[in-house]
Amino acid sequence: MAEKDKIHIMTAGANVHNTFSIAIYNISPASEVYVIAEKRIFADSENPKTQEAREAIRNSIGDLKKLATPIAKKGVYVKIIEKDTLDHIKDAVFEIYKNNPDAQYYFNVSGGTKILSIGLFMMALWLEAKPYHIDMEGEANEIPIPKVHIEDFQANPNRVTILKILAAQKPSDDEKLKKLSRKELFKELSKEYIPIREKNRTKRELKDGVFNSLTSNLLDWKLIGEKHVEGSKKEKEYILTSDGEFTLKFVSLKGK
Repeated sequence: MAEKDKIHIMTAGANVHNTFSIAIYNISPASEVYVIAEKRIFADSENPKTQEAREAIRNSIGDLKKLATPIAKKGVYVKIIEKDTLDHIKDAVFEIYKNNPDAQYYFNVSGGTKILSIGLFMMALWLEAKPYHIDMEGEANEIPIPKVHIEDFQANPNRVTILKILAAQKPSDDEKLKKLSRKELFKELSKEYIPIREKNRTKRELKDGVFNSLTSNLLDWKLIGEKHVEGSKKEKEYILTSDGEFTLKFVSLKGK
């Protein structure tokens, strides 16, 4: 199976070349790079401060091209938009995306105007891209995107129960993780299991297929993790993730 192209889309700022250098080592390599910049950046201004700021951005874009061209084998491009409005930003990103919808996208929201960064982050939700930010100390941080809507999560109360069971576990001494083996989690959930499709059924019996479906949902949404129990090739254990812990706190607060 061919490896996906890795496309970085960046908001234009006076430090875009430096953030790119950090991103390719700490976030992902790049096979193609785009910089989204407003048209006015390339026009001169009579205001000295504005002119200085625009020249700094233009110079940074120029440095980025020199730096990234030998690395990004499919090219480095500047995508100019008329104004930094959400509509212009969305259209620009979509034009890039439709030419390579199978690529993995990385959105650098470190520079540019606030609306540019917000627009790029919004598009990350649509395209399942990975937004990231380079802070003032040069640290690269991915910005996690929620994988689940609260309404979908709460539609089945057994999902909430699974998170509560895991949250009640004592953190492991070594990894400081709240986890439970599949066997034990199944046992604990069986005690509180609520049939959803057959609400009038008197016998509340948890089946393997239902349990697998519940845990599969939570794994897809990154609310729990899964790995083999140490020393066993068959037995698995489930781990409460930070997103799962936050989701449980949020749901508990809404329920008050």
